[in-house]
Amino acid sequence: MKKHISAMLLSLLLSVAVFASFAGASAAPATAKSKANPIKAPVGELRADQLMFGYTDQTGKQILGLIGDPGKSHPSPKTLTSVLYAPGKQFNVSYLKHQKMSSKSDGRQNANNFKNDEGELFKLTYASNKLNSNDSVLLAAKNAFQGHTFLALKSVQKGKFSQKTIQAIEKTKNRKVASQGLIATTTSGIQIGLVKFVKGSGKPLASLVLVDKGGMVFEDFVGNNDSQSTWRVDDGGQISADDFNLLFVSYSKAGYALGVEWYGAEGSNLTVIQQKGAKFRVVQENGRYMAP
Repeated sequence: MKKHISAMLLSLLLSVAVFASFAGASAAPATAKSKANPIKAPVGELRADQLMFGYTDQTGKQILGLIGDPGKSHPSPKTLTSVLYAPGKQFNVSYLKHQKMSSKSDGRQNANNFKNDEGELFKLTYASNKLNSNDSVLLAAKNAFQGHTFLALKSVQKGKFSQKTIQAIEKTKNRKVASQGLIATTTSGIQIGLVKFVKGSGKPLASLVLVDKGGMVFEDFVGNNDSQSTWRVDDGGQISADDFNLLFVSYSKAGYALGVEWYGAEGSNLTVIQQKGAKFRVVQENGRYMAP
């Protein structure tokens, strides 16, 4: 968001800190027409118009970018030059064309229906590169992750937060934890997991939690009172770490960022979230419908 400070305000020597500090700004002459510099986003702040989710074909050589809600911000496909895939790795891509939906499409966004689905078609730039078939991926513009360090991920088959961490989570949320598990850890010791809280008198609540030496960052999932579809359609009121996969974890001056895939009965929810204080904000989101 651009903000312009008038010469009159500058003459009053007001300093405003919103996302950047303007301390020390000098007053302009009353007769001068001056323009204040636009407020710059923190280095590493991700933008929706530089990211697009997609999925791979049966060969692992092509990617179909998901168009998503036309009312939201999306990038021009020609600006997308790389693909990020789990666990936090990337290849170069080349844009081919917009692919129209075929009359043979079954409406599924999976490798079997890849050639019939609508989306933005890409190929891996180098023939030696290959992705897994039917994987969810993230397409990115050249400078989308400028200032980011991608953290090496380790998948966790069985793991849990320590009791000390659980006590800290319960104190922060003022709710007891009913179940919990790790989704992944990084080689630097950061833990990302899922906790489900005891319902009590409020709405069902679960949280994706990132824990490092400095504290915790939360992405909350508020459910409803439908015991068969509490968080997702036909979830049976259950949610666990096994339902989640991380495409990447990165860090910049703007904070941590995650690429999250949340599996459900009808398909996957896909989000890029980035730290904003003790919470995450959603940068980009989409989904894949894959119900049988």
